[in-house]
Amino acid sequence: MLAVTSPLALAACAGGDEGSGSDPESWYESYDGETDGETDGDAAAGAPAPSAADESQPLVPPVEPTEVPAPDEDNTFVEAGSNGFVPTAEDSRSTFALDVDTGSIGVARSLLADGYAVPAAAVRPEEWVNSLSYDDPAPTRGDLGVTAETGLAPTLDDGTQVVRVGVRARDVDPDDRPPVNVTLVVDRSGSMDVRDRLGLVQSSLALMADELRPDDTVAVVSFDDGAVPILGPTPVRDREAVLGAVEELTPGGGTNLEAGLREGYRTAREAFDPDETNLVVLCSDGVANIGSTGPGSIAETIAEQGREGIALVTVGFGMGNYDDHMMEQLADTGDGFYSYVDTYEEAERLFGTELTTTLVPVAAEARAQVAFDPGLVSSYRLVGYENRDLADEDFTDLGVDAGELGAGHHATALYEVRLADGVEPGTRIGEATVLWRPTGPGTEEAEPQEARAELVAADPGAEPSDDLALATAAADLAQLLEDASPYAERGVSLDDLDARLDELRRAEGSAAAGAEQLAELVDLARRTR
Repeated sequence: MLAVTSPLALAACAGGDEGSGSDPESWYESYDGETDGETDGDAAAGAPAPSAADESQPLVPPVEPTEVPAPDEDNTFVEAGSNGFVPTAEDSRSTFALDVDTGSIGVARSLLADGYAVPAAAVRPEEWVNSLSYDDPAPTRGDLGVTAETGLAPTLDDGTQVVRVGVRARDVDPDDRPPVNVTLVVDRSGSMDVRDRLGLVQSSLALMADELRPDDTVAVVSFDDGAVPILGPTPVRDREAVLGAVEELTPGGGTNLEAGLREGYRTAREAFDPDETNLVVLCSDGVANIGSTGPGSIAETIAEQGREGIALVTVGFGMGNYDDHMMEQLADTGDGFYSYVDTYEEAERLFGTELTTTLVPVAAEARAQVAFDPGLVSSYRLVGYENRDLADEDFTDLGVDAGELGAGHHATALYEVRLADGVEPGTRIGEATVLWRPTGPGTEEAEPQEARAELVAADPGAEPSDDLALATAAADLAQLLEDASPYAERGVSLDDLDARLDELRRAEGSAAAGAEQLAELVDLARRTR
């Protein structure tokens, strides 16, 4: 465990700069890596080679630093495909695991801001939709509530309608939530020695320490060639020790991600309490180059720990030699979620607001099934969720891994729907059902819970709600950048989207803020193109 000798020691951040103190942003602003534009190729950055006179250590040749890959180089994305229209005569039910990941839109924003195109494989439209807030009401009964609304599809002129299914988790008052035990597993390999990587990580951890309650605990494990516990489970009220652990995160070495996670789970077990919230948060660029390097190498351990009450949240940092697939798969296996941080403002949103308000799990193995009336709906298309697809017959089998939602989480799904001839507005065309297992003390033997919402045909003359307009704009921007069939054939332009967003920016509530975020991405995409 780290011993902090004096409060003055906390005035310096990595690189020896003074002035960071307890101001979270100053860790990022003051970060001074070896080069802040170069890395040592994951080989002991900043560590001097022993001299020939030092007989206690073997001679190690100095390692020449190499340039960090460009943001669009050496990244790992895996194509999930793109859903097409499904005839209801062949399959009238659509089943998928609920997902609250948002990493895809963060990765795209980072690439676009640096002037690079977004690879199609990096785009998962549901993560763009779920990155925004909607005004769906919190459930008054049960853990999850489900709503549905329908309007005309904005990118088609053939009468196709779009259905939005919104799932909202119940809120938990911060004063009523159980204590939280967080174990931070931080990549401090040589590739992290950049302000937008390790500097942002340090600010993120300081932000979290500011937001957690004094009786919550924080532990810190770092890894490079191997894993090192820096801070054992410590109450947040001991701020000096927590910030001292942040300062201890200096870069150097390779990336043994598996060792870091195994040590992280071991440390998390020290503070584990089944009546509290237990969480491992992995902060990394996701690239493992020592030990087992694929997401499957530790999958069984991650899944087991998730079932036993320790969830995994993965947070990505840095573009160029970044493994998006690794970070997404680890979070899905670990009953958590995946986000990406590329700016201090995004760190504030995730670590200063969202992570601390959604820490309490309220629904496990959450999945949705939408059943369309084959006599009224000729075909449908689910936008996104390609890698969260479930077999229809597995919907009621909670032994099949699905999604997890925390307090206040939103999850939204969009369907494009083609109606049969003569279907009148307001006609019931299907039903959405959400099924989940309750979480928390005393729920081990609880029966599964479910919530339902009817789907009705839209009135073609009615204006869509702000929530529906925002969700379709997010999905359309993602699909436009993905440029995959069948969306690619529609001829939608960035100017078309900008016009739609301009109207939404004058709306009230969360839609205006979401439209502003999307408009900034449209502007970045236009400049990149």
